[in-house]
Amino acid sequence: MAGRRNTSGPYRIIRDTSHPYILLILMLALLLAACGGDNSNAPDVHQLIKNAQAAIQKVTSYHFSLKAENIGTNAALPITSADGDIQVPDKLKATANAIFLGTSQQVQIIALGSQQYIYLAALGTWQSATGLIDPRTLSDPQTGVSAILGHIQNPSQPTDSNVDGRSCWNFSGQLDPSYLSGITGGGAPAGTLDKVTTCIGKNDNLPYEIVITGIAAQGDTDKTVRTFKLSNFGESVNIQAPPISATPTLPPILTPTATP
Repeated sequence: MAGRRNTSGPYRIIRDTSHPYILLILMLALLLAACGGDNSNAPDVHQLIKNAQAAIQKVTSYHFSLKAENIGTNAALPITSADGDIQVPDKLKATANAIFLGTSQQVQIIALGSQQYIYLAALGTWQSATGLIDPRTLSDPQTGVSAILGHIQNPSQPTDSNVDGRSCWNFSGQLDPSYLSGITGGGAPAGTLDKVTTCIGKNDNLPYEIVITGIAAQGDTDKTVRTFKLSNFGESVNIQAPPISATPTLPPILTPTATP
């Protein structure tokens, strides 16, 4: 009949979504869309960084976790993992695993400004110490998290992502490791640039994760990876000095200068 559309052959395949090939194509399209996320409304990366710097400088406290892989054993702060809280601007309390005298040991750390304390299970008491993580360097806009964000070079276009279920904008770039000295203790050769990836919260502009790959401290290699996560922003934190023994102040406890 004139005007009737042909529903046989290839026309039927196109019209009939029950055809297995059409269903397969639709499923693949949906899968790709789910994996790729929606980046159509991604913000300008430079504005995103400025917003993140402003947001982190308003925070009064946060929880942090640090995981380091393939670090140098002779670094100033050979910490392989740490989990704790920071009370801005100058208080920190954390449990850490550090390489000391060639072995990994769990320690507890408290820092109140320039006063630093460490608890080693082998000693069984809190001791005064030096050379630990200084929370003031992490809070200082010239040396801390804000500085890390502000000195990322050649940042990429943000893409949709999440950290532990929290939606965020992910982007990558390069970073002079001198801005990581508050975490690593420093020691990277001059002129070094590390790869850095970070994810900024969509709802609060706060940095949820910073991943640094490359040489950031003495003994590191291009396979060294440090993952720094932040959470629980602005929650109540109370960090006090621990009771310490009457023994003299320990030397920089995380610096393996002594010989077995």
